[in-house]
Amino acid sequence: MYPDSNDKLVHLSTALRKAGAPRVLVVMGVAGCGKSTVAELIGNEAHWPVVEGDALHPKANIDKMSAGIPLNDEDRQPWLEKIALVAQNWIKDKECGIVTCSALKRKYRDIIAQGSNRVCFLYLKGTKEDIAPRLQSRTGHFMPASMLDSQFATLEEPADDEVMMELDVRADQQSIAKSALRALRLLTSDQDHPLHRACASPTATVKLPL
Repeated sequence: MYPDSNDKLVHLSTALRKAGAPRVLVVMGVAGCGKSTVAELIGNEAHWPVVEGDALHPKANIDKMSAGIPLNDEDRQPWLEKIALVAQNWIKDKECGIVTCSALKRKYRDIIAQGSNRVCFLYLKGTKEDIAPRLQSRTGHFMPASMLDSQFATLEEPADDEVMMELDVRADQQSIAKSALRALRLLTSDQDHPLHRACASPTATVKLPL
């Protein structure tokens, strides 16, 4: 049972409290919420490999998003299946890892998790007003700031029966990462669990599907 916590940056779902410590983390949220940075910070601290979900998009998806055209569910299906395969490979090989993915709809998260309670979604929660300035200042990314409205229109926030942790995007990203990792470590008393020790090199176990 997860002990009481005064950390206001973190909220754990009932499903996560029941499931216990995960093996795969999916850092999720709308564009510009800080997924990549938070994933890297947690990965560096836990010595878990990190896969950037955007790297798994087919070129056709990137071309559409670069042109300001939102993806539809048909576009997303093969991308989500690739992310699911990365997660399931880690679990099958008794390894651990972190992947970034917007995962805006519940059915997307269901595809990624494949019914496993070892997959935990870290939801970076914020309002459009919180996130828009970050997205507008970001360079070198194919998601234009104009698409933020469509992201929020699509977003279905994770529910309490999903294995998820909600994190307040208004905090600085170092604090978010530290709070997330502290909460995850409290989910297990097993000091041999990978959350308490390095289970892999940050790059050695990254297996991307073809």
